Amino acid sequence: MTHYLIEFRFSGYAKQSIKELKSNITKNFGVTRRKIVPHITLAGPVYTRHEKRLVKEIVDICKKYDLVKFKIDGFDNFENRVIYVRINPSEELERLRLEIAERLYKFCDTTKFDNDEKFTFHATLVLKDIQRKFNRIWDYLQTWRIPEMEQYVLRITIIKNQRILAEYDLILKKLLNRAESLDKDIHKKTIKKLDSLREHLDRKFEDVTNQKVHFISDTHFDHRNILRYCNRPFNSIRQMNQTLVENWCNSVRKNEKVFFLGDMSYGKDRRPIDYWLGKLTGKISYIRGNHDKDIINHATVIHSHYGIKYNNYQFLLMHDPHRPNGYDGWIIHGDKHNNNLKDYPFVNQKNKTVNVCAELVDYVPISLDRIIELIETGRKYNTSNG
Repeated sequence: MTHYLIEFRFSGYAKQSIKELKSNITKNFGVTRRKIVPHITLAGPVYTRHEKRLVKEIVDICKKYDLVKFKIDGFDNFENRVIYVRINPSEELERLRLEIAERLYKFCDTTKFDNDEKFTFHATLVLKDIQRKFNRIWDYLQTWRIPEMEQYVLRITIIKNQRILAEYDLILKKLLNRAESLDKDIHKKTIKKLDSLREHLDRKFEDVTNQKVHFISDTHFDHRNILRYCNRPFNSIRQMNQTLVENWCNSVRKNEKVFFLGDMSYGKDRRPIDYWLGKLTGKISYIRGNHDKDIINHATVIHSHYGIKYNNYQFLLMHDPHRPNGYDGWIIHGDKHNNNLKDYPFVNQKNKTVNVCAELVDYVPISLDRIIELIETGRKYNTSNG
């Protein structure tokens, strides 16, 4: 008999975050390189000779559901053998999964886990041959954060022999064949309709109104080539490193908050992130950049797309300025340096972005008060100085 899997596949930023973490675990610890598409298995493996009935039953169940929510909830493991992203399901998702299991049980060979009401919702990160490396991988994971925003189940996917057979789109209320499932234009229609269905973006914003808050990104300590790439005004790495540390410590007091938005050090001979964090003042909240693969113990690691509010303002903080669907507010970001001032200047009023890469803030952490002061002028600023 042919075997099938019924699953939900991540998309967007959540998919990107899980894939990045999986990739870093593979590179750092030499575990299996088998590619696993970020997903939540809802049932399976399921064995049956009645494929048409299988598809029909899934459609009949799914068409009763609309916005099915869940939350990503940290990490966990199965007996030190499998490490996974923990999923906190909504009642709708629990009911949907159980209904699928009960319906398929009538004509398919299913596993004992499928009919367990205490089913563990999870998205696998790494499995097989990790027992001896488990403690090291687990310690590494404790310094990673992935988005804590509420997620939606967009489609239920039927996998046949490791390939997509069909998907039911809960948002478009439509069964999609394999080609339609992979069609990017159809996926855009799904996202557009989702945005119109939900009342607001479910996102938490930390209130920092009564705090002194600073921002900076992409210091690139120890990175020789950054002097040339970004035309930094230093004669040597040593001078750059020393100036960055002095500027930071002279502008940030011990009890003030600093949001660092990624890429602290870089290069073949760089020193670890914690080495540099140990030299810097303030209470540092750290969003990992695309070069930040280290264990980080000397800062509070927060997830990308972290939200803060200050009086009447709200900001999403991230490294790479990827605007989430449905969010039209201000973004504070890094990553772009000073290489594209047309699209990513210090303040872009049209796109509501603030680029706090070191080159644009004069290599000094900039206060949120100053950012808001410049935003309120209504002008575009290439750098914090004009």
